[in-house]
Amino acid sequence: MARKDTVLLFIPAIIGGIILLSIFLLDIQLANFQEAYFQEVGEETKRNNFYLVRVFRDLLESNQLDKMHRMLNSNHGPNPMIVKIIARGKGVIMETEGVPAYLVAHIREPEIKDIFKTNRDEDVLVKFDKTLNSFMVYHSVRFRAGGQDYVLVMASKCNSMTLLMRQTRQGILILTVLGILSTLTLITYFCYWIRSPLNRLFASMSKIAAGELEYPVYIPKSGLIREIALCLQSLTEQLKKQILSLRDDANEREAILNALTEAVLLIDADGRVRQWNKTAGNLFYPEKKDGEIDGQECPEELREYIRQAAQNGSCSAELAIRREEQVFQLLVNAVSFTRAGRCFFLVSVTDLSDIRKLEACRSEFIAAISHEMKTPLTGIVGAVDAINNGALDNEDYKARCIETLTLQSERLHVLLLNFITLTSLENMRKGSENSFLPLQATAVIRSSLEVCRPAAEAAGIILETGECDPAEFQGDSLLLQQALNNLITNAILHSGTKRIQVSAVRTDETHIDFRVRDCGCGIAPEHQDRIFKRFYRIPAGGRKQSGSGIGLAIVKHIALYHHGTVSVRSIPGKGAEFHMILPLDPPRLSS
Repeated sequence: MARKDTVLLFIPAIIGGIILLSIFLLDIQLANFQEAYFQEVGEETKRNNFYLVRVFRDLLESNQLDKMHRMLNSNHGPNPMIVKIIARGKGVIMETEGVPAYLVAHIREPEIKDIFKTNRDEDVLVKFDKTLNSFMVYHSVRFRAGGQDYVLVMASKCNSMTLLMRQTRQGILILTVLGILSTLTLITYFCYWIRSPLNRLFASMSKIAAGELEYPVYIPKSGLIREIALCLQSLTEQLKKQILSLRDDANEREAILNALTEAVLLIDADGRVRQWNKTAGNLFYPEKKDGEIDGQECPEELREYIRQAAQNGSCSAELAIRREEQVFQLLVNAVSFTRAGRCFFLVSVTDLSDIRKLEACRSEFIAAISHEMKTPLTGIVGAVDAINNGALDNEDYKARCIETLTLQSERLHVLLLNFITLTSLENMRKGSENSFLPLQATAVIRSSLEVCRPAAEAAGIILETGECDPAEFQGDSLLLQQALNNLITNAILHSGTKRIQVSAVRTDETHIDFRVRDCGCGIAPEHQDRIFKRFYRIPAGGRKQSGSGIGLAIVKHIALYHHGTVSVRSIPGKGAEFHMILPLDPPRLSS
């Protein structure tokens, strides 16, 4: 700004120049007027002296010297004047009397005498005399009378004109000084009241234009620049509000984009990524930071869809990609649009992996529940067909059909109860409040052993109670009994053990561990993480499988309902030990 605003100094400089030029032109006009005036004075002097010479010639020829003397001494006006008549060879024969002594001495000076030594018949000269400090008019004319040569010499002081010119010169000098002072005043005013405030205002606006919106706007105390600064300050405040609003909108859009589970990318016509959300960065640029993605090339997997969108305007298709050990099933939607004359592509990528897994789980669930219900329903249908074909007439067939109906109906009933229990537990975990009561591990274990003892004795298995911590804890007694029943029944049916031990031990000050241990065949490591899934059953290796595959899943959900965990530790051939670890005082609200 210091260089750009130099033009402001030209304004007072031009004004001052105009003033000084006007004074200069006035001085020239004054000089022209002076020249014209004195030229006119010289001409008038010639005319007056011409008539005077004619009169003096006549008087000299008629020898009327007294009359000449009276004419020379008569009043010649306001300006002092001396007139001499000089006869060649005789000297001055007559001159004006009563003339100021300085004028008499002046005309006798050699410099003035030299003026009249010319041989011309008539000569007029106007000259400023420094000695008298005045303009003087000198006139000499030669004439002949009565056979004698004479010279009329006149010197007149121009007091009025000298005074006028002196006053005029003084006025011009004053005007010159005033013009210079005005110019300096204007320059000072422009520098102090205009240039300096403008420079400071420009510095403020430069900071604001550079992004420092909180930088204060300089506002002068008064003047036109103050009004401009106030307007700029108002504009700056409005700009701040607009920028903050746009920034908030951008942050809101970014938050919305980052909250989407779909990956969203904005790609330009050159195939460079210009905008993206967090999901897109994690999916396509997992090794890049957010600031490193801008300008990256479009992911190779999406280039074909970008090309189709460029041709057709939009494109939608499914895509499978692999990231490390995981395969993602994706739905790609690409659409092209134009902004500011440039072509862009908006690509949204939806992860269908969970949906595909859910569909697979649903199919697996339907297949599993259909398979589990098929066996008892087949038995029931067969028994009913036998009865319809007359099995009631034969006591053996009758008893066998009734036994089949009873057994398969009970099996179907247990399957449905387990399924309803599992669904109820999942819904209970989503509830807002539990109904836990103070319990002791001894009572829970004793009730479970009493329920499972007949089945264990029928299988020749001994049930025994291990260490039981007497501490109270919060829980649902019926659900915990069912969890222990399922663990014990699982060991009776599948472990091949001869002894099952149930215990409850404090692991620390806040948790208790229910343990069900057998000495059977154990569980292979590859099955230990999967046995708590619904409908999962360990392959029997040619033996007939029993159970529905829901019991351990129910145990898992009961443990989760109590904010606990369930796990198994097993070495094949050396038995298995199931652990259900629960907090002594779980939160009142379920997870």
